[in-house]
Amino acid sequence: MPLGIQQNNNFAQIIVDIWNDKVFYQEQEFPAGFMAASILNISEDDLKELIQAGGAPTFLFPVVIQGSDVEAARVLPVLRERMIYLTKEIWKYSPFCYSNPEKELRRIDILFDDNALSKIRTPNSEFQQEFMIFCAAITRIPMAILHFIAAGRFFELDYLRRLKKRNETYFAMAAHDCFSSKEFWDELRELQSWDRDIEPFSVYPELTSTYVFARSPKNEKEMVFVERVYFLRLTDFYTYDLMNGLHHGHAPSQCQGCGRYFLTTNGHIPKYCDGVAPQDSHYTCRQYGAMMHQKEQNKQHPVYRLFNTRTGTIRKHHWRGKISDELRQEALCLAGNYRDKALMNNDYAADGYARDMELEHIYAEAEKRLK
Repeated sequence: MPLGIQQNNNFAQIIVDIWNDKVFYQEQEFPAGFMAASILNISEDDLKELIQAGGAPTFLFPVVIQGSDVEAARVLPVLRERMIYLTKEIWKYSPFCYSNPEKELRRIDILFDDNALSKIRTPNSEFQQEFMIFCAAITRIPMAILHFIAAGRFFELDYLRRLKKRNETYFAMAAHDCFSSKEFWDELRELQSWDRDIEPFSVYPELTSTYVFARSPKNEKEMVFVERVYFLRLTDFYTYDLMNGLHHGHAPSQCQGCGRYFLTTNGHIPKYCDGVAPQDSHYTCRQYGAMMHQKEQNKQHPVYRLFNTRTGTIRKHHWRGKISDELRQEALCLAGNYRDKALMNNDYAADGYARDMELEHIYAEAEKRLK
C-alpha cells in the first residue's frame, strides 16, 4: 500500500507515516518540519478569530448534556452552527487543510442532529462519549496552535536566526539552549497561565508508534518499513514535526521580504522564500531580494556612480526647463549605452568612459541624433 493510506485522521487524533526525512499525511508527502513551519504563518488577527471561535462552544456543549431539556433543545442548533464555523476555520491550517472536509461535516451532521438529542443526553452512552470527545478535541485545537506558535516563533527569532551554520548539530544545540532557558519558559508560562491543562507546549511530545509496510516511494516494486506515529494532542504533533525536521537538517526561517515563515532543507543561511514578493508580484522574494542586493552593490561601482550622477543632472535640467523632453530622453539613452559599454570593456571604462559621460559631450551627441 502507498504511504499515508488508511490513517483515519480526525480532530481527536493525528496520524502520520515517517520515512527518512519525509512525512506522509493522507497520502500526501511533505518534508519533515513543513507542518511546524507553515503553522507559524497565521496572522495575529486570524489567530484571534480562531481562538474566539474555539472558545464559544466550550460554554455551550455542557448545557446540551447537563442543562434542562428546554435549554438543551435551544442550545443544540446554536452549538451546531458554532462547530461548523470552527471547523471551517481550522480547515485553513495544516495539517487539517490537507484532509477531506466532507468527512468531518458528515460527522457533525450525525452528532449534532436535533433528533440525536436524547442520545446525547443519555448518561455514559456510547453516543454521548463520542459527542463529548469530538467537542473537547475540536475546541482544544485553537489553544494548541496558539501555544506552539508562541514557542516556534521564539525559537526561530532568538536562536535559529543567530546560527552561523544550519545543520543537525547546530540545530540540536539551539534547541537545547532555547528549551532550557528561563526566558523561554517564563514567556510560555505567562501565555498558558490562565489554563495550563489546555494543550500546553512540551519539549517531550506524547505519542505512540508502530510499523506499517508500504511501497517504497523510490521504487514501487520494493517494500519498506514505515513508522506510523499517533498523536492525541495537536501540540505534540507540531513539536514532533519540528524536532524531526531539525534532526534531518530542516528548520523554519522567516523571510526578510514578505515576513512569512518557510522551511529550509539545506545548510544555506536563508534570507528569502520562493513565494511571491509583496513589493512586485512579477518576482519571488528570493528574486526580488537578489535584485535589490545587486542594486545596492551597483551603487558602489564607479561606473554606476558616474552614470547616476550624470543622469540625475540630466533630469534636473529637464525639470528646470533647460532642455527639452526629447533631448532628455536621447541623453539618458546615450548615458545608458556608455554605461553598458564600460561594464563590458575594461579599457573603455578606464580611459574613454569619463570623457564620453561629460554633459557637454552627451548633449552634443544627443542633439546630433535628433537632427
